Amino acid sequence: MTRRAKVILHLLAAGFGAGVAALAFAPLGKAVRADGGDSESFAAARVMFRQALTDAPDPDAAARLGLHIRQSDGEWDGVVLSEEDSDCAGRGAYLIRQGTSLPLAITAPHRGSDLHSGTIAATLFAETGAAAAAWNSAPRNARDACGAAIDLARQDKHHFTAFSLAFAEAFPAGRVVQLHGFDGNKRNSEAARNAEIIVSDGTGEPGDKLLDLADCLSRRFAPRPVLVYPIDTGELGALGNAQAQVLREEARFDGFVHLEMSSRFRAELVQDTALRARLGQCLVESVQ
Repeated sequence: MTRRAKVILHLLAAGFGAGVAALAFAPLGKAVRADGGDSESFAAARVMFRQALTDAPDPDAAARLGLHIRQSDGEWDGVVLSEEDSDCAGRGAYLIRQGTSLPLAITAPHRGSDLHSGTIAATLFAETGAAAAAWNSAPRNARDACGAAIDLARQDKHHFTAFSLAFAEAFPAGRVVQLHGFDGNKRNSEAARNAEIIVSDGTGEPGDKLLDLADCLSRRFAPRPVLVYPIDTGELGALGNAQAQVLREEARFDGFVHLEMSSRFRAELVQDTALRARLGQCLVESVQ
């Protein structure tokens, strides 16, 4: 019944070139301060990303926002927008595929703290033909090696949010998928503790698109538990997620997906191509 009532090495083997991998995964410890953005930069980033997604990026516009444009290394056709290594302020890293591509953005706002989430986002980008991908360039929590810290999922004026909004405007029928990770041992309920995946759309009333995706995941990963917030669990609903709120309120976009994965499941995904293909196929089917 449906619900209607060896990480970098593996990444390279998947077709994500060494040059772009090194660029997109610049060490988080290089961040010296976090830039949360403001209304002016948010508006400019929204315009810049929209142009990059629908035509070609403007190097001058990107530079004014603290981002540098680099061409892909030939493994895929497109560009990477990121900070210079000497000016890492947590503005994020963005991959945009040029030409005809799947209306899917795969993002990981907490790569590093949510172990493997960045690598899974990058491999899925390469394997599915997704139009775009993005992740954080400063850690979620301050460290001895890096005093800067920023939680992108809580930043409503950040470049990361502007990117998500621009994507929704460029692909109104597409999906913006956020990959997250949780530790089952830290969950309150038995259902959440035993879950492999918990999906939500950032609301208390999940829409048909999310339920269809959840059904696909349940079929592909059975008997692994796939839960929907708040139908199957009251935890990890992303109700405070900044991107979910902005996409819903400013773009009336119903394609946001908050996909939480257990630590064991993430570890399997980076090593098991067939397992990852099942996840990728559900994401592909969700935009077809």
